[in-house]
Order: sequence, then structure tokens, then C-alpha cells
Amino acid sequence: MGWLFTNGATKSDIIKNLIKAEENDNRYWNTIAHCIRGDVLWAVVEITFKKEGRKDHFIACYLLMKSDDGWGYKDMCESMGPLRYSCPLKYLKMTPVTNQSWRNEVIAYHKHQSQKVEVGQKISLVNARIPWVIITSKRPLQGAYAGTHYRIPRRMLGDVVAA
Repeated sequence: MGWLFTNGATKSDIIKNLIKAEENDNRYWNTIAHCIRGDVLWAVVEITFKKEGRKDHFIACYLLMKSDDGWGYKDMCESMGPLRYSCPLKYLKMTPVTNQSWRNEVIAYHKHQSQKVEVGQKISLVNARIPWVIITSKRPLQGAYAGTHYRIPRRMLGDVVAA
């Protein structure tokens, strides 16, 4: 799917529209949980199939973006494997698995986000030009390698390296 923009819409307008309940003759859609993580609206959506009397749940990922004319979004679900991993872990427990590899990335993301670092630790880096840093500051997260200081995004943290 592509991006859908609404002329003159605010970010709040888009979010309210995306999380509101909807209904037709066959289905009732209701957002039972939602949160914003940066440029992403995460939601757990419950669909009630009226004729069958059954309910399904899925994780929705809405990328949010501002254009010159207003805000818009791009919608995806777990099965599409969105390349965003900040989905709350509790949402994984609220829905059936439709993409285990994506869920593994979400779990790894949260592991890195909660990783404890201490000044003086030597930590390997992932997807970086340098192999490791010695942590010099926790806020902001910074490290030194070969005499140069770097600001380190948490997503680049690897494992603690034995000295």
C-alpha cells in the first residue's frame, strides 16, 4: 500500500481517525490498544465477524509523516513484516503470531533498548564502521575508539566484550 495524506490534517487528526471503531454489515473493527513510538502508531485491532460470532486480533503498524499539505500514514500489519520494531512487547501477547521472524526482531530491539551499559565497559557494535567502543557517557550514550569519541545509537549496541 502507498501513503494516504489528508489535506490540512494534523497528526492528532490522523491518529484519531486510525484508532476509531468502524462497522459494516459483516464486521466490527475496534482498536483495543495503541501507542505512538516516534513516527509509528502501533495498535492492536480486534475484528468481530458478526455472522460467525468470532473475533480476530492483529497488530497494526501505521507509519506517520507530514507533507506540505497535511499529515498522512502508511498502514501495515505484522504479517507484512514492517521494518519497524518498536512495537510494545505486550502487543505480541495480545495477538496470534503471523510473522515469527518479525517478532524476533521486536524482541531483539527491546533487548537492546533495555541493555544496561556502564561507563568503562567495552561493547561491540553492530552495523558500524568501528568494531567496538569503551563507554564514556551514559547520557548521552557515547563511547571512544582509537582516541575518537562517538555518540552511539542504542540499536548499534552489541555484546559486552571481555577486556
